[in-house]
Amino acid sequence: MPPSPDSGASRETARARIDDIDARIHEAVLERNQAAEQLRALQSEAGLVEKVFDPDRDAEVMRHLAERHHSDLPLTTMEAVWRSILSAGSGLSKENAVHLDGTADLVGMLDLARYYFGFSVELVPGSDAADVAGAVTDSASDIGLVALSDRTDLPWWRGLSDSGAQIRARLPFVVMEERPADLPALVLAKSDSMIDKPDIAVYDARWSDRLPGRLMDQGIEVLSFYRSANGVDALLAVSGDLPEDAVLAACLEAGAAPDVLRCIGGYAAPIDGGSDPEDVFDPAENGDLG
Repeated sequence: MPPSPDSGASRETARARIDDIDARIHEAVLERNQAAEQLRALQSEAGLVEKVFDPDRDAEVMRHLAERHHSDLPLTTMEAVWRSILSAGSGLSKENAVHLDGTADLVGMLDLARYYFGFSVELVPGSDAADVAGAVTDSASDIGLVALSDRTDLPWWRGLSDSGAQIRARLPFVVMEERPADLPALVLAKSDSMIDKPDIAVYDARWSDRLPGRLMDQGIEVLSFYRSANGVDALLAVSGDLPEDAVLAACLEAGAAPDVLRCIGGYAAPIDGGSDPEDVFDPAENGDLG
């Protein structure tokens, strides 16, 4: 007969098993860090510039995590563990800084920055989103966090370009209700070249009149907008499969073509953490704008 759940033998056996698992986890983390260091060395030997922030690799790891996950343990709990491991083995260090949008809730921004980028990197509060974009543009390797709000006090995305700061990620990446570090935000970083066909492309669009009312009907998400006496600026998110002329045509179909339309980055589509793990985003299934 097996020992009862209340017996000392069962408790000691369970604790011993936990200790054994803890030791194996520790060794696996150390082994992973050694592999990451080896990869950085191989890239350096090949003359490749080390990326301090690699959102494509980050998204790939998180999608694999979601696909493997099979437990009542919340996916966001596992995400937090993995992000700690990833940040420890990433190129981000004390030599880099994460610039924070000063117009957002400071506690929320600090939680977000620590959750995604760890405790080694320096956090630098900026005055506003435009200040963050400027700091990233002027730096060789710093990144920025800008809070995402429906309406903004200034069209800060005008300062983004293919030679400076670009939008490279959207947070949170795993979308779930009542999750930690849930402040909606965009990550700004520099890139060697404009992102090649991201899941979601982001555009700076400007109209001298009103914002077209049927953009959502065309599959265009308005991430944020700024209205002035001269018209409206909008930050648009669309499928990365679409060429710019198709986006322009979709805006026209929605009500009016913008006077300015330029791509200023893109990001991996977030995971719906409340859905079936088999339903994680597949770029090949992205629809067009009809």
